Amino acid sequence: MTKTILLATALIAAPMLACAMPAIGDHIGTTPEAASVALADAGCTVTKFGAEDGMIEAECDDADKAHWEVYIDPTSGDVVKIKESD
Repeated sequence: MTKTILLATALIAAPMLACAMPAIGDHIGTTPEAASVALADAGCTVTKFGAEDGMIEAECDDADKAHWEVYIDPTSGDVVKIKESD
């Protein structure tokens, strides 16, 4: 019974893990290098960094090739906003 429950849980969770993205409040760092590594670990490949409205903006693509803008607090290194872009 326990093996069946574990297998069912793994099968349900697998698609969610494949499409993982950073969440608001996640600490990913304040440098492009640290943020790129943390975002890659979260399933988001960085294509560009910039500054916008006093925040660090990381443009990235997820495993489904969706385009995202991840906004990072330059002082704390925490994700403060995420939005899908065209």
